[in-house]
Amino acid sequence: MTSETNERYIGGQVRSRATVILTRRDDLRVVETKEQTGLDMHVYVDREDKPMRLVFGVLLRGVPSPTTAEHANKILGPTMGFFQGLRKFTYPVCLFFFTVRDEQAFFSWLAEPVVNGDGPKLIHHTQANCVELTDALLGDVVDRVVAWYDAVESVLIA
Repeated sequence: MTSETNERYIGGQVRSRATVILTRRDDLRVVETKEQTGLDMHVYVDREDKPMRLVFGVLLRGVPSPTTAEHANKILGPTMGFFQGLRKFTYPVCLFFFTVRDEQAFFSWLAEPVVNGDGPKLIHHTQANCVELTDALLGDVVDRVVAWYDAVESVLIA
């Protein structure tokens, strides 16, 4: 297998796994958007009670072999630099990192939604902080994205 073929294979596996994880939830819709934004996909959170579109971006990366979260953070150094080189995103963006052979899945924020006394903010991270990507973690990610948009909406209305 050539390295280009291997990269395409890993890319396809990573995209498929991300789509499966995200679409397990009925309230998420995945759209591939690499050409327009530099991100691999955008995920729309369907909320009938909200007129504004709730969206977060996802950057995908993967490697063939098993790894640890700490090693994944090191591997992702160039990716974090690449992300910083993109325009500043005005909405939440995260990173999904997969290992193909043993199907590990990791998560890290790139543009993290935070709501505190100062209102809604996005913290643009310069280093990966990988944790295991689980259904529970994805639920927390969606909840944080929704809370951030709720805070943004309340600032716009005020």
